[in-house]
Amino acid sequence: MSTSSSVSSTAPVSVPAEPAGQEHQSPEQQSWFRAIIGSVPMLLTFALLAAVAYWGHHTEWKFSTAQRDGAKSSQTAKVEDLLTTETGTLSPGKWCEQHGIAACPLCDRSLAQVLKPLEPASADELEQVQKAFAARERQAETVSSHTRQSVGSHVLANVATSGSRVRVASKEAAEKLGIDVAPVWEAAMTESITASGEVSFDATRVARLAARVPGTAWRVSKQIGDTVKAGELLAIIDAGEVGKAKTEFLHGIVQVRLKAQALANLKNAPVPERQKKEAEAARRDAEVRLLSAEQALVNLGLTVKAVEFGKLDVDDIANQLQRLGLARELSQTDADLPGTLLPLRSPLDGVVMQVDVIAGEVVDPEDVLFVVADPRQMWVNLNVMAADARWVQVGQASRFRPDGIKAEFTGQVDWIGTSADETTRTIPVRVVMPNADGKLRASALGVGRIVLREEPHAITVPNEAVQTLGGCEVVFVRDKDFLKPNGPKVFHARMVRTGAKDITNTEIIVGVAIGEVVVSKGSALLAGKIGARN
Repeated sequence: MSTSSSVSSTAPVSVPAEPAGQEHQSPEQQSWFRAIIGSVPMLLTFALLAAVAYWGHHTEWKFSTAQRDGAKSSQTAKVEDLLTTETGTLSPGKWCEQHGIAACPLCDRSLAQVLKPLEPASADELEQVQKAFAARERQAETVSSHTRQSVGSHVLANVATSGSRVRVASKEAAEKLGIDVAPVWEAAMTESITASGEVSFDATRVARLAARVPGTAWRVSKQIGDTVKAGELLAIIDAGEVGKAKTEFLHGIVQVRLKAQALANLKNAPVPERQKKEAEAARRDAEVRLLSAEQALVNLGLTVKAVEFGKLDVDDIANQLQRLGLARELSQTDADLPGTLLPLRSPLDGVVMQVDVIAGEVVDPEDVLFVVADPRQMWVNLNVMAADARWVQVGQASRFRPDGIKAEFTGQVDWIGTSADETTRTIPVRVVMPNADGKLRASALGVGRIVLREEPHAITVPNEAVQTLGGCEVVFVRDKDFLKPNGPKVFHARMVRTGAKDITNTEIIVGVAIGEVVVSKGSALLAGKIGARN
């Protein structure tokens, strides 16, 4: 038995063939060649990205002009297919001279696009229109007879006719074009003139207080922000002139009493008549001097009457004069008080707005020591444009909204300036505003509205429903039979006269009737269609 310790034969091994031309290349050359072949896909990718970037830079990443023009032409063709315009003629009878519009549904109720015929306009409706026209100047639409009778001579001639309209292919076509409608409805509207303004204190309710004579602040009783009543003490001034006036008053009382007693002693005495007359004259002179001293105290704000002292002892009179004007504030124990004290009191109810004095400070009559204002009534000073000022009248209601506050304050026009501001060329208008709750604050800025007219039953349409064509304001009224299967799918261009306007609605003074339906969204498209036709 024999065993094999080695393999005498082996299976053949397949070796990859070398590329053509590489049979005699070195290993280093073959490795370099494979690296170049492997990088080709990456280089192609970078080249493609560079080409796209170059094209985008030079075309601003837009399609070609031909593509854009083609898309625009396609869209225009679509609109042209869905919208067509129709032109009617305007007979002289269709033009309303009274209201300055064509196809006036207020005067000719048959023009209203409503299913149920309307009753003739009532007296209240006509009066409402007249008030609206009288509230302020409104530009009337004027069209000459020649223009009215000639079709197509002007955009106005096409708009100012009950036959001018835009037809849509179908109800679905109107929806595709984004046309939306809204009914004509009644709403409360306020027509007003808007102007910027500033709040200030009522000048008739502001007191600027100063000492009547030079002196020193002996006591200061009130500070900024304190609420005071009329007659309440603000400060006490120590003034030498007060003491002098009191002394002269007391001296006057003594002199009158002495002269009166001397005259009484001579009345029945055996003396010449001339001496009696001289005594009488001396008494009268003393009375005049006493009256002058009394008036000097009154001028200082110290009300006093000599007759009130009667036959009081001179010492008692002196004690009363020492506390004159301060009896309520000074206690009976203040016996050593100087007789030169002068009270400074508030002349009105209000709030202390300014204090420019401290105890011990020297004061002069030229110095304003206190400012007291009554904030229960304020002024709002509006700057009205000159063109609007002619419609403002004293007594008109006004509303003011300060910046940063949602609340609106109501007042009344009290005064209209007679000259324009040299800088802004606006007319100052003063409005008196009640301010019992104190929420209206001085120096606040805001916007005011002077109410010209308030109409609780105004005829209104959405703001976007009103368009301008040829200088005329128009709305597009949906035909009354639009929703019927075979009804005309048209929107009638109707001239209107507008009034008040707010953030959502526009008042139509004349031109539409309650019950009609107007185009809201998409009205600009219809207006552009008529404008393009002309």
